[in-house]
Amino acid sequence: MQVSALLRPLDEGDKFGDTDTQSRFSALRQFQILTCEGTGNTDCSNPDRNFTSVYTSPETADSGPASAGQPRPTAPDLQLTDFDVRDTQATHVQLRVLSNQCTGAPVYQGDPDADPANDSDCSSGSAQDTIVRAAELQVFSR
Repeated sequence: MQVSALLRPLDEGDKFGDTDTQSRFSALRQFQILTCEGTGNTDCSNPDRNFTSVYTSPETADSGPASAGQPRPTAPDLQLTDFDVRDTQATHVQLRVLSNQCTGAPVYQGDPDADPANDSDCSSGSAQDTIVRAAELQVFSR
């Protein structure tokens, strides 16, 4: 499996309505992969039922979407990265977000500059704690 959290520039003409600037702090950090095999009586239309977790990414990793350093996540941290997911039969795959760069990186928590006019804590000082962006998910079969 491969995952990318690489963001794109502002696109005022985005056909899906995503016209905002994409902050690197909103990029995917930790995630879970769940699968469902929709055969027989198994219904995969509800993402909260019949899905089984087959992979959870590390909270911090040395490469890929799960890594970021100071002063901010950079493009090499967010490019397409391979993850070894256990073999499983599936007709449906779900990527579940566990954290973004803002909420999952301790280095961006707290207010280190002690400036009362500027809250630099990523979670409380911005809206990035409620937005997550993933650019690509690729799942390969044999």
